Amino acid sequence: MRRAEGQGTDVDSIYEAMGKRVPLGRVGEAEEYADLIAFLVSERGAYITGTAINLDGGLCPVV
Repeated sequence: MRRAEGQGTDVDSIYEAMGKRVPLGRVGEAEEYADLIAFLVSERGAYITGTAINLDGGLCPVV
């Protein structure tokens, strides 16, 4: 919000500009982050340990 005010624009324009830099073409939704967390704390994610999961729409390349 402060960034938008400082640039004299609205928040939607900021998110749209940020999304253009992400390979998937958009900024992630809060529900998408929550879904990953819910999976990791569930029984289905019980065997996952010591890993890094990039939840960034492909912004950080992984080799």
